[in-house]
Amino acid sequence: MIQLRPFRAWRPVQQKAHRVGSRSYVAYTQEQLSAKLDGNPYTFLHVIHPDQGRDAHLPRLERYHRVQMKFKAFCDLGYLQRDEEPCIYVYEQTNHGVASLGLIAGVSVADYRAGLIKVHEQTLTARESLFKDYLEATGINAEPVLLAAPDDGAMEFVLTPITHGKPDSDFTTGDGVRHRFWAVSDLAVRNALQHVFSEFPALYIADGHHRLASSARLGETSGATDVDPKAWCLAYVLPHTHLHIFNFDRAVTTLNGLSSEQFIEALSRIGKVEKVDSPGTVHGIVCVRTKLGWHALHLPDPPEQATASEKLDPARLSELVLGPVLGIEDLRTDPHIHFIPGTHGIEELEQLVDSGTMEAAFHLQPVSFEELKAVADSGGTMPPKSTYIEPKLRSGLTVYSLEDV
Repeated sequence: MIQLRPFRAWRPVQQKAHRVGSRSYVAYTQEQLSAKLDGNPYTFLHVIHPDQGRDAHLPRLERYHRVQMKFKAFCDLGYLQRDEEPCIYVYEQTNHGVASLGLIAGVSVADYRAGLIKVHEQTLTARESLFKDYLEATGINAEPVLLAAPDDGAMEFVLTPITHGKPDSDFTTGDGVRHRFWAVSDLAVRNALQHVFSEFPALYIADGHHRLASSARLGETSGATDVDPKAWCLAYVLPHTHLHIFNFDRAVTTLNGLSSEQFIEALSRIGKVEKVDSPGTVHGIVCVRTKLGWHALHLPDPPEQATASEKLDPARLSELVLGPVLGIEDLRTDPHIHFIPGTHGIEELEQLVDSGTMEAAFHLQPVSFEELKAVADSGGTMPPKSTYIEPKLRSGLTVYSLEDV
């Protein structure tokens, strides 16, 4: 049975909310980060980077302590206020007219350890430990893990009527994304949601594998029981139909000594290759852009014994093309391969190749939720950069305190 924990969130005051929430700091270049910090005194990036990057010489725990102090300063200055009673937060994000509706609450790290919250990505022990120390030292969790729930309509049936009422918070951030929150303290609604979640066989991590693993590690090392905030992880849970999974395309700076003509010839020995005017989106077909234009490579069927992960188009591309033809064996470390979110469009792939920045680009069909679920249910892992998933969540919009209830 999946458990939910209401909590008293620290949230931005309405008049400043559109300026507080920030993307993950790794999403910014150093120049963008400096501009955000210099131009916006309310951005949560000031909490994450209290010394604007001038603290590299400090011990790690001292840097974390400064994060904690800056968070408390934001609270003291009135930029953030805490709700009076524990709530489950119904949250809707609308980006370019496409809405995602779900709820923000605590999920149990015990459920994660029991396999009720399923993974499709391996985590690194060093990163788990690093973020565990961060959570322990700062006492806050400010960015929810993104989880997808099976969609039988029951969750939406409970959530949708809530959205017909006036939101507690409604604002649009500078990137044009609209955010709406409803703080739900009504016990009957909370019980209805808990009943819905008790019927789910599992939830699936869409984004945040390391954050959830780190929260679980903190719960274990601190000896937290189920009444302790450290036994829970901040999460945004939504029906999988409100999850938007885009492709992650690939581009390479080398053809491993081959000319474009020789490369296309090598592909034709793998599967059927045909010249196309523009790429399509069909599973089992990878569209390849070179200086010769677009070609469609029809991948051969995977072996019958292939795992759910091995059947994915990104895995087949690596197995059949990137490794044996281009000599790219490790997607995590090879400098010749680059990944482009599918939201950028095929125009970026064309520009990269036509400008000579890249020798070739590969356009892939997005992985479906059913494929992601099959990988997770089988205990497998997705190939690196297989999915680009939205909604992308902002830090600092619902801050979960690990120090008290």
